[in-house]
Amino acid sequence: MAALTGWRTARLDDPAPIRAFLDRDRILTAYALGDLDAAFWPHTVFYGACGATGRVEALALVYRGLDPAVFCAFGAPDGVAAILDAHDLPDEVYTLLPPALEPVFSARYTLHHPHHEWRMALDPGAFVSPPLDDVAHLSGEHAAALADLFRHAAEPGEEIIAFSPWQIEHGTFFGVWDEGALIAAAGTHVWSCAERVAAIGNVFTRPDRRGRGLAARCTAAVAREALAAGLDPVVLNVRIDNAPAIHVYEKLGFRIYSPMIEGPARRRGV
Repeated sequence: MAALTGWRTARLDDPAPIRAFLDRDRILTAYALGDLDAAFWPHTVFYGACGATGRVEALALVYRGLDPAVFCAFGAPDGVAAILDAHDLPDEVYTLLPPALEPVFSARYTLHHPHHEWRMALDPGAFVSPPLDDVAHLSGEHAAALADLFRHAAEPGEEIIAFSPWQIEHGTFFGVWDEGALIAAAGTHVWSCAERVAAIGNVFTRPDRRGRGLAARCTAAVAREALAAGLDPVVLNVRIDNAPAIHVYEKLGFRIYSPMIEGPARRRGV
């Protein structure tokens, strides 16, 4: 166990104290909760920082199931700083952080073109689904079609970081087809029945088919599946300046919860 400025830090191999910390705010920590699932646990390393109370007061994780690895952190900024300084973390990461942790992270990593986003959470009692007759469930055999859709639907310079074909089999994806081509889709970054949490993402519509409510229907199909499975919270991230998408999600029953920052980063001096 490493010590720094009064903080004791260590790699955490027991899910119990990790879950106890994350359960304090399940909406904010939804992605990290999903990484406790048996499907994600082998790819994830958790680090904790304990202060004078002896309880975990800051937590960070590195998920290596994607390239680059994903880094998330929560809790006391000084504790997160202690973790960053005491442990051998990747030089390149894709980070997802509450804004309060951006200063300690940016002192050690350079964030490239960070995105400012809202974390939104689904209010189950407010969920309203549009008709889903044209929305189909997607499976692993559709990985190539999804990847092709993401490439063609991404904005200029937008990187598709949080997707791998493995996620299709360990999550839930829905799409709309037209003449054999996948023209819209939505899926999950996180899906865990064990931890009762889902994070919706990879929502894309082909540029020539936008404005028809396709993304809303695909997102609604994923949300409906999550609610039917008893998952709570069901969350998603959306750019703060993407007013049309925010409006769509609010109509489905999502509510703005907290700001987040995400983007690729590289360790300073490397």
